[in-house]
Amino acid sequence: MAHLIGLFERGGSYYLRVVLPQHHPLRNLYRSGKVVQSLGKCSYREAIRIGTQKRAEVLWGSKSPSLATASHIDLKPSQPPIPTLTEVKPSASLREVYELWIKSSPKSADTVASCGRALKLFEEYSGNPPLSQLTRAQGDQFRAKLRELPTTSKTARDRFNWIKSLLKYASQDLELISKSPWVGLEIKSRTTSQRQPWTNEHLSILLGHEIWQKGSLPKDSKAGGLAAYWVPLLGIYTGARCSELCQLMLHDIETKATIPTIRITDEGEGQNVKSEAGHRTIPIHSELIRLGFLDYVKSVEGPKLWPNLPQREGKPGAYFSQWFGTLRKSLGIPQSIVFHSFRHTARSTLSSSGVPETVIDRLMGHESQGSVGARVYTHIDAGTLKLAIESIRETSLNTLPILPQG
Repeated sequence: MAHLIGLFERGGSYYLRVVLPQHHPLRNLYRSGKVVQSLGKCSYREAIRIGTQKRAEVLWGSKSPSLATASHIDLKPSQPPIPTLTEVKPSASLREVYELWIKSSPKSADTVASCGRALKLFEEYSGNPPLSQLTRAQGDQFRAKLRELPTTSKTARDRFNWIKSLLKYASQDLELISKSPWVGLEIKSRTTSQRQPWTNEHLSILLGHEIWQKGSLPKDSKAGGLAAYWVPLLGIYTGARCSELCQLMLHDIETKATIPTIRITDEGEGQNVKSEAGHRTIPIHSELIRLGFLDYVKSVEGPKLWPNLPQREGKPGAYFSQWFGTLRKSLGIPQSIVFHSFRHTARSTLSSSGVPETVIDRLMGHESQGSVGARVYTHIDAGTLKLAIESIRETSLNTLPILPQG
């Protein structure tokens, strides 16, 4: 029986997915590069007939390629025919897939570079053969090659997964191959250093530094001026990720409500959250208020909460994390205790204080377990979140002096 590329069934109805060629005039209207149309409830044979017609309408702007002159899409007479995916399939390489993948959706420079480095290693090993010639055996051999390189198992796994992602994109999005030949092949990584939560002893060492005792700010530009003072304290009292705190905008801090809050979101330029559950609102801890955080917020004029903090594209907390790592090392704090350890400490403290898991997940930005109803429809009011966040209390922190900001 005939087969139509992009035809699929869902809920008893047939749909057609058409991947637009790179220079197709409809590319500006469909950012994903794909057009999905419903064919309605019909037989498979009828879906083939209707889908073939609709595919021609999308690609050539007419009911069939021969009727392109009747197009409702403005194709200039001098424009060469747009090739279909089947025409490029035999010669397509992973490098070509990579170039299309870059343009398929917005990506950070770090993401593009990481994938590019993995692809370069693959090309050096394989010679960049056409997709149609890639085999599962080559995947196994490339996996073995990566394991031999002088890197961590995590780095080897990440590089291997980048190539698998390109193959998946070539299969599911571009439909250049029917199925990725590397499905199921994996590299298991070993955790080289287990992160540990902060202890009161190490917190006392950190906060005994002149930054928090005298207000002496570091000269290193990566510290971001007053960000050096506030970002670690926010990490302690919110459990938020370094990147989430470093990307905060001034309007993410709500100071006029009865319960002041911090909003973690990806709505602003350069802002990202790790997952959908990462969108959240965290009440501001009373200790942060005592130390003058709300006064600092009022003093900021620009749109960014940390106007002096440099941010790397795609990784807003990268520079600050580097500075903090240097500070931690200079204080003799173990390598296994890092900024992200504040997050582990906060969750452990919340749990030991008897805070329900659903509330902890909401504060930490984790996907809650359990039924769909518990995950989606459970409403947790600001008062409950405030009581939970206040359970984070360390006696070693309450000795911090109130310092002038600015």
